[in-house]
Amino acid sequence: MRLGVFAAAVLAAWTGALAPGLRAQPDPYTAPYCEVPAGTKLLYSDRAYLIKPKPVDAPPLYFSYRILAPTGQSKHVKRRSQFLFDDGIDQWDVTMGLSGLQNFWPLQPDSQLSLERLNRRTHATDQVSFVVLGLEPIGEGRNEYTSWEIRRIDQYSDGTSFYQFLWYAPEICALSAFTDSQHRVVNLLRVLKPGDHDYNRPLKVEKHRLYFADNGSLVK
Repeated sequence: MRLGVFAAAVLAAWTGALAPGLRAQPDPYTAPYCEVPAGTKLLYSDRAYLIKPKPVDAPPLYFSYRILAPTGQSKHVKRRSQFLFDDGIDQWDVTMGLSGLQNFWPLQPDSQLSLERLNRRTHATDQVSFVVLGLEPIGEGRNEYTSWEIRRIDQYSDGTSFYQFLWYAPEICALSAFTDSQHRVVNLLRVLKPGDHDYNRPLKVEKHRLYFADNGSLVK
């Protein structure tokens, strides 16, 4: 997997029960936008999220989660789609382009999206753009997912810019990997649903690695 990725959600709802060992394999070229079911836990290499229920009156593409690890950060995060996702310290309001965000799906090579955002602290208007680069396998073994690579570029009003990459996996309606603010790759390690083994185990982060807090074992 090549370095470079971006922060997040999820594709065509999870369909009924599958035979053990089998996973749904949607066509990534036709897969619509979808979201991880509430109660799902997404365990990444250095963080973990619990997907929250969607309010009945939620706006389009509303997506929220609670941060399980690392501890000490903002606990509840609300977003418009997974692509405007971070660790709860984002200071931006989307002011334009939500219809474009909806029409961005299904993802296709070279598809582009531009959004205008208003910084709530400085009141400056900046631009964020997304470009779909193509499909590639991300992860390995049971955690390998065919994922769309997407480049995100934030153009700030002061002339500076920042880029990140994300990989979105239609099979699980979630980001299989992304780059953080330091351009480190953050990989999806586990997708846990209520009732799954390890679902209720506590988590912790040490030296940018996610561990089960009850016995100190590394999450894999």
